[in-house]
Amino acid sequence: MSTTELKNILITRINQIDDESYLNALRTIIESKSNAHNTYLEEYNNELLIAEEEIEKGNYFSHQEVKDKMEQWKKK
Repeated sequence: MSTTELKNILITRINQIDDESYLNALRTIIESKSNAHNTYLEEYNNELLIAEEEIEKGNYFSHQEVKDKMEQWKKK
């Protein structure tokens, strides 16, 4: 079943529902999916900005430094 077919089925079924509380529950589900996606993108972009600021300040480890730290952890 394609996405378009599924959407059409859902639209038809939703149009048949007269229960306001049920429709509100469906609305909540749909809006929470959209809001979760937007929140994730905002958090992701903020984390990228913070990481870029840390790099500009010199707060990072080189690849070799990370490898050396891993070797030290293995010895413990």
